[in-house]
Amino acid sequence: MRASVIFVTDPMCSWCWGMAEEIERARRDGAPEFDFDCLLGGINVDSSQPGSDFARARLADRWRRVVSVTRARFGDGLPRGDFVYNSVPACVAVEAMRDLGEAPPFDYLHVLQRCFFVDGIDVCDELFLTRQAVAAGADEARFVAAYRSPALMARVRAGFEIAKAFGTSALPSVLVDVAGKRSLVAGGYVDAPTLLESVRRHLRRM
Repeated sequence: MRASVIFVTDPMCSWCWGMAEEIERARRDGAPEFDFDCLLGGINVDSSQPGSDFARARLADRWRRVVSVTRARFGDGLPRGDFVYNSVPACVAVEAMRDLGEAPPFDYLHVLQRCFFVDGIDVCDELFLTRQAVAAGADEARFVAAYRSPALMARVRAGFEIAKAFGTSALPSVLVDVAGKRSLVAGGYVDAPTLLESVRRHLRRM
């Protein structure tokens, strides 16, 4: 039975964006051996207030550290104005695309990450999320219905708790699923070759 490699990630996690190219590399190079999926971890999921200047400065420092390790491209900073750093809307949109596409929504996830971290766009705005979904091939009415579904919101929230239950406090993290049994393999940034070898070693020990 093929193992599934699950990336615990988030559209608004800077380290996840820093690892996005390695995730795609792992998916490409590991495709003959593994299936791949994603689980959304959630960032500041209870936040409702715009960030202070101090919070923005602290976040900018974190982004600089991500760049120094991963060489990922970042823009000038967070969206302007009264931006609330809460990834729930973006996570719900990603899961809506999963339902509409019936496949792990890696492409849409990476589009949102790029828009947020490189272009400084508010990816929590429903109109923006809808436009990106349509650009990715989704039917607008079906996307909006899925995005606004209480059942989908509940599933996303439950996914956050599932992620926490595996000790995935450091995003991105990597789980391995074998016949429905999941275990944590890695936490934090890791390059694709190291990741795939870690998965192989983990499976040999099982």
